[in-house]
Amino acid sequence: MKKFGIMVIALAMLVGMTGFAMADAGVNATFETQGITILTSIQAQGNFDSMTDLDWVQTSADPITEVPTLDKGTYYAKTYEEDTQSNGVGNVYYDKTTLVETKARLTNQWNVEAEKQINFVGIDGARVSSDESIFLDGTGRAQNTSEKMICVFAPTVSSYIPAFCNVVDTGSSIDMSVANVGTTSGDRFVVASADTPVEEYHTIRVDMLGDSPSIGQASAYMKGLIMEGRGGDEKMYAKVEFEERTSLDGYIMLFDKNMNWISGTKRA
Repeated sequence: MKKFGIMVIALAMLVGMTGFAMADAGVNATFETQGITILTSIQAQGNFDSMTDLDWVQTSADPITEVPTLDKGTYYAKTYEEDTQSNGVGNVYYDKTTLVETKARLTNQWNVEAEKQINFVGIDGARVSSDESIFLDGTGRAQNTSEKMICVFAPTVSSYIPAFCNVVDTGSSIDMSVANVGTTSGDRFVVASADTPVEEYHTIRVDMLGDSPSIGQASAYMKGLIMEGRGGDEKMYAKVEFEERTSLDGYIMLFDKNMNWISGTKRA
């Protein structure tokens, strides 16, 4: 293991931190909404394990089936997963907040939010590993702009919100004997109107633990496939594939990565 680590970046297409201007229309909320809040805090010397697993499917028109016909409207499938565990005894400080809200959200509000902080010092060679990912798959038929957007000027730009099929996957992982790691994740896809864009983000920050560097491996990635029509024509007019990944192995003084994807007819 080299003292200052080795960084490897495999880049198919750099996503700029503002994302792509694609036309995800989002999906409307169901009449009955759900809210889930989970808070976890650990301060211990020992062996620990924590996991979160969320699967969510929602459609605006056609009922949910294994393979939706989607005659009209939009269909979204999302997952969020986090698995953190040590393979032996260590000094552990672990805080995790997970929030799920099925109501329609506005810009800067989220349907899923997750934040975690890990401080760990392994004893007798023990290590902590943590894998986290947030995934969103949305598709929709062409829809009348006047029926989906509040903005009165929108129909003069286009009579239709084009058909789309977009998949974005983001995440990070660590495997460390000494760790000071924080991550945040979130996405929004249930909206009241297409004026609010669909968005997904994930951040990771690996930092010094007191006067000592974090020791071990850390990586983060974002990848996606974007396909979009034009107007009311449901043939494909745009296709974008992207992947960005960073890996680090060694004595880590700082590893800070912020990844964001935003898609909509209106973007600030």
